[in-house]
Amino acid sequence: MMVTVVRTLSILLAFALQTSSVGASSDPSDPPPDSAAHAVATTTVPPASPPLVDAESWAVFDQIVSNRLVDRGDLAAGVAVSVDGRLVHVAAYGRRTPVDPIDYTVPTDRFRIASISKLLTAVTVLRLVEAGHIGLDEPVAARIAASLGVSPNDGWSTVTVRQLLSHTGGVPKYRGQFFGGDFTTCEGAAIYGLSNGLDRSPGTAHVYSNLNFCLLGLLIADITGRSYEESVNDLVLRPLGIRGARTVGTYGANISEVVHPSAPGRAYMEALGGAGAWVATPADLVRLVDSLDTTRPGWHPLSAELAALMPIPMAGVSFPDPGQRLYGLGTIVWPDGSWGHTGTVEATHAMVAHRPDGVTWSILVSGETPAETESLRDVFADALAGAGITLTAPLA
Repeated sequence: MMVTVVRTLSILLAFALQTSSVGASSDPSDPPPDSAAHAVATTTVPPASPPLVDAESWAVFDQIVSNRLVDRGDLAAGVAVSVDGRLVHVAAYGRRTPVDPIDYTVPTDRFRIASISKLLTAVTVLRLVEAGHIGLDEPVAARIAASLGVSPNDGWSTVTVRQLLSHTGGVPKYRGQFFGGDFTTCEGAAIYGLSNGLDRSPGTAHVYSNLNFCLLGLLIADITGRSYEESVNDLVLRPLGIRGARTVGTYGANISEVVHPSAPGRAYMEALGGAGAWVATPADLVRLVDSLDTTRPGWHPLSAELAALMPIPMAGVSFPDPGQRLYGLGTIVWPDGSWGHTGTVEATHAMVAHRPDGVTWSILVSGETPAETESLRDVFADALAGAGITLTAPLA
């Protein structure tokens, strides 16, 4: 069995969402130098509040998660958990790179988040809607095409922002083109897609397509006059106190990012753009999701009215698996009332979910385990159960 390496972080500070000033959010401090290969992580609530869960229970939780992921072949994994908007636990397992056996991960390391990028893109688009720069039900294909110097196929004339956000615009999947090498840039994918027709009439069915959010990323850049990445940072990430998240290519992780081993000659991250090119920490994703709850203190990117629209499944459209998952505006909605998003690309499984009981969690993985990304829900639930942790009680 592979030696399990758990790097840890302990914080006694309020979660960034508790701040009311822009940019005043606190990131977890850097962990102390590693003194043992098997350290155990606990993150507790602020000093004025008693710990919701004791350190020993979180240690058991960490061991179970690591056993289910790193000990089964993943290079690395990270987890973050919040309750009622407060971060209560972060941990990281495994190694940052496959070529260095002692380059252990830390909770502040960033992973590919793949299609969870869509959630971030959606929040940014809705910020622009709220500011009056674009309408939620405004057709936008012609505008995006003009920014690329092309004319759209006539079938695109009525496709709206809302339909792109909900994958209900009739856009073909184009999965083979994104991951088979036909598309090497988001701009190239957009030109191809806009120049061709749709699969079905807009507003009739949910068909998941990365092209929807590639197009929305280009729309953001056209509206703001800045790059997509700069716009997301300016409008969402920096006000939330999130630093270091960025869009990346298929290769070339930096020193604070976990490597996701990829076959040579691929360019899917470059093609995905706003649909899947971001790296971030699990805590970043938890913070983003929790910021959409406007009943809690702190800075919120959206009004209560607009934030409430995101996890509401689109009405009047057909879904391929309505008993398994539905889709709102940039969010997957599960039958138990949880909502969030998953992300899957090569050597990447990522998930963030907000539960009706106020628990938000994220697990990010470099590797191919589990086979199905949504199985991370089982990993999280089994680790809580195995450690005897109950997170439904409110924080004091």
